[in-house]
Amino acid sequence: MSWRWPLWAGPAELPDEPGRFGAIRKHDVHTGVDLYTYPGMSVLAVEPGVVVGIEKFTGPKAGSPWWNDTQAILVEGESGVVCYGELTVEKGLKIGSPIEFEQYLGGVKAVLRQDKGRPRTMLHFELYTHGTRESVWWRLGEPKPENLLDPTARLEKALAAFKGASC
Repeated sequence: MSWRWPLWAGPAELPDEPGRFGAIRKHDVHTGVDLYTYPGMSVLAVEPGVVVGIEKFTGPKAGSPWWNDTQAILVEGESGVVCYGELTVEKGLKIGSPIEFEQYLGGVKAVLRQDKGRPRTMLHFELYTHGTRESVWWRLGEPKPENLLDPTARLEKALAAFKGASC
């Protein structure tokens, strides 16, 4: 199954280096792809599945006090487990909830506390192997976690289809 672009509307672009999968960051190696957008942007499911996790994703409550508090929702589907992070999860969704293709999952929330000359709001998008139930940290100097996958190629295809449909 082909994925749907996860943001309801634009901007529709893949990020440059700091937001790419595997980019070396100040505190870690980047585990996902940052899709820069606007606060409150609707996040839609890229494929159907089942909610397998809801987390405190960033901020003091999640052990990363340099960021604002955000949540993540993990949905297991055909491709594996998709983690949609740095958002506010839609009320009523819980572990075990079935998710339909293009279902609303929540709204993107500003993660960066200070303006550093880059967007402060993004959907942080990760992909894991089937069976994963929580997101991981990829610490500097450590190998990539075995269950962590690079979602870039699938996002590129979804982006091309999204741009083609909106022309």
